[in-house]
Amino acid sequence: MSDVSVEARPVALVIDDDQDTVDLLEIVLTQAGFEVVTATNGADGIAIALEHRPALATIDVTMPGMDGLEVTRRVREATSTYIVIISSRSDEHDVLAGFDAGADDYVPKPIRPRELQARLAAVARRPLSSITDGSAEVWEPAAAHPPAARHLHVVPGTGMPAEDGRHGPEGMAERGVRFVGSWIEFNGLRINPSRDLLVVDDRLANALPEQVKLIETMLYAGTSTLGWRQLALRYRGETEETSTRSPVEDRAWFDSELGALLTMIGDDAAVPRWFRVRKGRIGLVDPIG
Repeated sequence: MSDVSVEARPVALVIDDDQDTVDLLEIVLTQAGFEVVTATNGADGIAIALEHRPALATIDVTMPGMDGLEVTRRVREATSTYIVIISSRSDEHDVLAGFDAGADDYVPKPIRPRELQARLAAVARRPLSSITDGSAEVWEPAAAHPPAARHLHVVPGTGMPAEDGRHGPEGMAERGVRFVGSWIEFNGLRINPSRDLLVVDDRLANALPEQVKLIETMLYAGTSTLGWRQLALRYRGETEETSTRSPVEDRAWFDSELGALLTMIGDDAAVPRWFRVRKGRIGLVDPIG
């Protein structure tokens, strides 16, 4: 274990009994700017987590003695560390078990170094003080989080009518949308945009990255209702002046892609649970009526 200081560089903790995996993760995390400490079993890993309050912890699921899920639960109870499960198990049940234990992300073995480095962007978006202060991680109202930089939630120059509500975090909070780590939750519907994951009532859905992005775009609409053209422009991050598709193409996209998405998540058009569609416009259902 290294003698490190949180003030010097953010600390990453690797808990894994396989030395080859430890060596690989230490290289990847060091290159990403972390000071790395390691443990080869769950008990030592928990003790180190309590001592160093790491910004990031990678935890192997299969270890002798205490398994990685139990380690994850204990680290999550005591810290707000961003936890990444490392596992050779990638079935839906195993992935959800990791998230239920308190993990923020799930990386299958064999580890792909470049993919893991890309995942670290989710940690970089969180203020270091909120990760290392030792407070327990909880679901927070959407108003506490700024819009993701990759989305244009305000599209100037669209030529569209003024919206009838508030978009962005404030409007999302009014609809009951919440954040934790890299997850966004709305009435049992959860997405992880950084991992292109969609969970519906605790079941992992077989969603395409484009469908996760579409849900994220609609969630950021908040209390506003978006016309089919507005939704298409926001989804692509374009304006009327920069649009790469015609209105006719966007209307066809709206009818096809949105219809397929709502069918996939089981949102009844007659009594919608998450998204209400009326005359070519869509908005979030108000949970309180």
